[in-house]
Amino acid sequence: MATKRFRRVAVLMGGASSEAEISLLSGRAVLGALREAGYDAVPVELDRATNAFEWPAGAEAAFIALHGAYGEDGGVQAKLDAMGVPYTGSGAESSRVSFDKILSRAAFAAACVPIPAGYALAPGEDPGDAPRLPLPVVVKPPRQGSSVGVSIVRDAAAWRPAVAEARRFDPDPIVETYVPGREWSVAIVGDEALPPMEIRPKDGWYDWRNKYADDAGTAYLFPQDDPAEDPALVARAREIALAAYHAVGGRGVGRADLRISPEGSIFVLENNSIPGCTSHSILPKSAAKAGIPFPALCARILEDARCG
Repeated sequence: MATKRFRRVAVLMGGASSEAEISLLSGRAVLGALREAGYDAVPVELDRATNAFEWPAGAEAAFIALHGAYGEDGGVQAKLDAMGVPYTGSGAESSRVSFDKILSRAAFAAACVPIPAGYALAPGEDPGDAPRLPLPVVVKPPRQGSSVGVSIVRDAAAWRPAVAEARRFDPDPIVETYVPGREWSVAIVGDEALPPMEIRPKDGWYDWRNKYADDAGTAYLFPQDDPAEDPALVARAREIALAAYHAVGGRGVGRADLRISPEGSIFVLENNSIPGCTSHSILPKSAAKAGIPFPALCARILEDARCG
């Protein structure tokens, strides 16, 4: 690779969010990859209660491997901006918009990026005995990741419990039309959309268990390898993923999660500004498919680090 801009790098992980354990897995994987790529990478684990951390002497940049609140909502980015430290991924405001699905849905709609029909319940609003959309619907907290607090509601009896579950994490849950069909995800590095990946859980849907706990329970496939797949659909998925990424001002790295309807319509669910880097994660799998080994991927993301 080209001459390194940075030598000593802090890898930020852990913290107080509901995704701290996944962050630690990502952070340790990134730490090893950066060291393999020739960097002096130093682990920095944020406090589990306060998100406080000490900056390592001589560190020139931060690789952010924090998932969930503070890492993905712009909090740590604002702190690093104040410190004058370059960091990986999107800036503070873009991160805030990406993390808040109410804000990101508005940004997608303004940019004509296709999204499922939906609405947010106001804090304290009585949800009623049924959603304002036809069943099935998805109910989710707007400021969580890794499917935390998400429910698919297929009958009216499950409606109020689903709202209550989402409100354990955020007071203003989002209700969206459930899009039947396939789950695709498109990772983005720099301004390049990597090969789309289809996620097929053996049982149920792509929840926390199928993402992290049961490696054999989920198949990760590349639609471009299927001779029966429409190449135009694959190309369109990449284009829409990039449009979603640009709509929220993404930079450095991202991942758009999509639903593909049986008719071939594409809907964006969210843009993830700090994709996971665990052994189960989509970003390193997609990069490998594009011919980018994991150490080279982490180095490429790092070398694009900046403030602001």
